[in-house]
Amino acid sequence: MLRRALRTIHADKRWWHAIGLGGLCSLTLFGHPLAAGLVVEHMDNTRKGYASPLPPFYDWTTRWLMGLFAVLVDFVYFMMPLMLMGLLFFCGGLTMLMARSDEGQFGILGIIGGALIAWWLFVFLTGVSAVGRLVYLDDGGPERALTSFPLREALRPHARRYYAKARIHSLPLYIAPLVCAALVPLVLRLDSVWGVSGALVLIWLLFSSLVYAHIGTMLIYGEVNNELQQSDHARPLLGA
Repeated sequence: MLRRALRTIHADKRWWHAIGLGGLCSLTLFGHPLAAGLVVEHMDNTRKGYASPLPPFYDWTTRWLMGLFAVLVDFVYFMMPLMLMGLLFFCGGLTMLMARSDEGQFGILGIIGGALIAWWLFVFLTGVSAVGRLVYLDDGGPERALTSFPLREALRPHARRYYAKARIHSLPLYIAPLVCAALVPLVLRLDSVWGVSGALVLIWLLFSSLVYAHIGTMLIYGEVNNELQQSDHARPLLGA
């Protein structure tokens, strides 16, 4: 599956152009939906039989809107828990501050931080984001994708083994982003113009490699989704 996904991406001779531009867009909060829109649009084109080349950047408004809904799926499962944990820490920290207990504050911070990291790891390994985007494309709208349905679908009996297979095959795609992220603080230690410039390039490569990983991941999940839909355990359609 991974090899087929990579061959599909590299069948476009200018794949690096789309990936690099997507990574550049991801550097800003406003431009991030454009990169997500590239992933969603490519998955939609793949379903229509046009897996290559990667979608060119021409209809920016439509792509931004498509990507915005995809980003909202990630927001529900990744950012909302962070906001909730921050609120809990604020309330707990305020209580400890009134009690003048510094050790209690650090203890609460450790518990909340550990719970948040565990949740993020769980959401990543179950592939909720990818499943949510598949639901978004199947339904032609974000209604179910922005609910708990993607999580319930990812954990649904008989279906989870399909999604688990897709997650395992897609894991190598995230090695490059992890390497780039690890190199950024090391390059910044150079404490010079070259260090800052190198860190900026690495950050751009980090986001570009994430765009690459997301495109490859969706291709893998799309293939597994086809297998699932042709089995006796197909995902229920909207309104069914």
